Amino acid sequence: MKKLPENFTLERYGLQVRLVNDDDAEFITTLRTDTRLCKFIHETSSDVEVQRQWIQNYKLREAQGLDYYFMFSINGVRQGVARIYDITEDSFSQGSWIFSPDAFLGASVLGHIISCEIGFDFLDKQVLYTDAHRKNTTHRYVQSFNPEIINTDEENIYYKILPENYNQGKFRYIKQCVKVMQDALKEL
Repeated sequence: MKKLPENFTLERYGLQVRLVNDDDAEFITTLRTDTRLCKFIHETSSDVEVQRQWIQNYKLREAQGLDYYFMFSINGVRQGVARIYDITEDSFSQGSWIFSPDAFLGASVLGHIISCEIGFDFLDKQVLYTDAHRKNTTHRYVQSFNPEIINTDEENIYYKILPENYNQGKFRYIKQCVKVMQDALKEL
């Protein structure tokens, strides 16, 4: 099974991407405990040391190629995180997708696209699994990739997305988001 290198970095669509490390614990805790952002995610402790321990445990899964947690930045300023996990020979799941309210407009969508591209293109997986809470508007975004609904429950919709469908849907988002981010960067 293909793995990402321990020192994996990438620059794409104006975002710098690297694997999460211990130094990110405070930033991640701040995101995951922000009341504006945590409505549809698993509850997280506000103790930064708990997050640091979670990252240390995650690093063991990362070394095995089972889980990758990405930090996205622009000009060295952290914007948000996303994760691919439950990695098998032919599939992966995408989640833990959360960006700062102060992130550049478009960064969140591009972070999602990049994390999925890593699963499909860098790791050669053929199936993406993801879910969206019914009350979260992200399910409309996910549906733009022509997914197959594989399950539903009272809270979530579970999707299966193939690379050809994902690739067809992503290009309009890339074009729009890159332009918005470039315009915002010019104003700085």
